Amino acid sequence: MPDSPAAVELRRSVAVLATEWWLAVGGLAGYLTLTAWVIGSGLALDALAPGLATRPFTAVGSTAVTGLVALAVVAWLFVPAVTAAWLLDRQLSNVNGNLVSQYRIDHPGVLPAPPGVLLLVAAAAALVVGPRGPVLAVMAVAAVHLLVRTIAFGRRAYSFSPKPLFTVMSSVSGLALAAAWLVHAPRLPGSVGERVASAGVVTVVETGLGAAGVGSETALGVLVSVPALVSGLYLVVQTIAARRVRSRAPLANPVKRAEQRYPIMPPVADSSRPGPPTPSTNDSPSEPTGSSPTEPEPTDDRPSEAAEATTEDSSGDSTDTRVFTTDEPIPDDGDAMAAVAGDAEADEDDGWVDDTAIFSPDGSTSGDDECGECGEEIPRESVTFCPNCGERIRR
Repeated sequence: MPDSPAAVELRRSVAVLATEWWLAVGGLAGYLTLTAWVIGSGLALDALAPGLATRPFTAVGSTAVTGLVALAVVAWLFVPAVTAAWLLDRQLSNVNGNLVSQYRIDHPGVLPAPPGVLLLVAAAAALVVGPRGPVLAVMAVAAVHLLVRTIAFGRRAYSFSPKPLFTVMSSVSGLALAAAWLVHAPRLPGSVGERVASAGVVTVVETGLGAAGVGSETALGVLVSVPALVSGLYLVVQTIAARRVRSRAPLANPVKRAEQRYPIMPPVADSSRPGPPTPSTNDSPSEPTGSSPTEPEPTDDRPSEAAEATTEDSSGDSTDTRVFTTDEPIPDDGDAMAAVAGDAEADEDDGWVDDTAIFSPDGSTSGDDECGECGEEIPRESVTFCPNCGERIRR
């Protein structure tokens, strides 16, 4: 028994993990880089301006904001968040066709499924054993992976796919993860933990937790779950938007980016679609040929037989045999076979519009080519090289 399309697509979504090595390498490099950046900048501030780190500039409620806290907000939170968002946007963009080549799945909605399942398992474990370090580490990895898959899905989907929104999602998640690193940093063992304390991280963390009024364990659990919360909110809104788009099928003037795919549209009763019109249940059967009162009665046997055969064919089940009247030219074998093949193809049209179709900006079906490198749509008779990436078009 063949597998269902959903199971096949889910296996393809899991297989994409083999191409996401860059996420593991980038996450580890980001963790080490942030550690070195925080220690270096904190020690440099203490060496170059020792009085600035402890001088209060303003106050938020009863919490004094010193120069060290201001440095932490700008250099330890916003700079890593913006950098991570820029790198992720560059990786998931379709400039070089990497988005389409890595995440070429017929139903991109299955992309968030694997990290989503892992996140649910980690969350259940956190509820059972508490927010322990290994459990929070798994939650952080699953949340980041879910964010990446959600952004990839959002860029590939047709409905509700604003690119600036994905940059905001990445920035907010990067800000939360940078804050989670600061909360976690004082627990680092050995000389690294001592250097973190010397850089003033402990003072910054205590100031932040005091202003928020929460403990370190609670703050760490909330911060590592921010990417998952942002991703889940987007998926809910995108699902609602996709249902609205499908309800308006067919699209009047569909316009998409090269990286996007059209949604699968439900069958609609549209007279502009090719193929024979769907008969209505209220329509009366057409009168057979030769039964009109304005036509003369047949004078010999052959027209009568032709009219009777036509009447039987229109009232019974349709077959591949066509009967022609005497006033109709008899086609040759080639024309007859073409007419039968056209009727068979029309019967096979189930009315669904697949999302693999390519549409021109005016809403009509186009014969354009698509660049295999970057996914750019290229007119068939215009160029032989892609204007986006320069790759030669193989026609």
